[in-house]
Amino acid sequence: MTKNNLRLNFTKMNATGNDFIVIDNRNSFVEAENRQLWSKLCTLKIGIGADGVLLLEKSSKADFRMRYINADGGEVEMCGNGGRAITAFAHEILETKKDSYQFETMNGIYECSLDPVHGYRLKMTELYDVEKINLDSIDIKNKHSMYMNTGVPHCVFEVEDITNYPVFEKGKSVRYNPLFAKGSNANFYEIIGTKHLKVRTYERGVEGETLSCGTGVTATAIAAAKIYKWSDEIQIETLGGKLAVQFNADFSAVYLCGKVEKIFEGLVN
Repeated sequence: MTKNNLRLNFTKMNATGNDFIVIDNRNSFVEAENRQLWSKLCTLKIGIGADGVLLLEKSSKADFRMRYINADGGEVEMCGNGGRAITAFAHEILETKKDSYQFETMNGIYECSLDPVHGYRLKMTELYDVEKINLDSIDIKNKHSMYMNTGVPHCVFEVEDITNYPVFEKGKSVRYNPLFAKGSNANFYEIIGTKHLKVRTYERGVEGETLSCGTGVTATAIAAAKIYKWSDEIQIETLGGKLAVQFNADFSAVYLCGKVEKIFEGLVN
């Protein structure tokens, strides 16, 4: 059977509303560069339907390699919820079972551990370009805003009435703003209690609002912590469920915590 006529085994995983097509690609059966294939499979009605694709591959540096492909078929550097989902998948299929796994990405090595309280606890090893770009020129009425990169670029805005906020319209305007050479994700949050936020995200590559975004939630929690001088842990509510972001005083150790579920397994032509 040629690579143009694939029968592909997959697992559908859900990480706080972010859904992924997860594939064991340790035999290099499929190519991450096959943009048309991944875009089709991620499209509901003509494919499986998902926010993105996770390929688990062999690594000489870690327990496995994660390659993440957005719903538009393009590969990107990192996905926080994807990191938790692929760790749950790895824990199921790898012969050696561990309480903590390391995996390789385009940007470096990440570590994710099983957590009896939260499910899976991913150490977010990338945090840079904090406030590198000033967002004041963006036409969004907000109380506070902040830019940073938590593996992929994120803009964070504190707004009022997050439930009724026009996330698609405002998020799209941020994503394609000329300030960002390759575009940016956009996160909007409202404070609903001390160290407790409600967050909605427009994701680059998905080109719309998702039920949850791990790197976006992480960026939002860090922004709020810096603005309001919060410490230790922030609870996050997304449309897909609850997450927690834990961190130390200087943000040198940041963790994204939340549950992962297997939805189903399948075979697609």
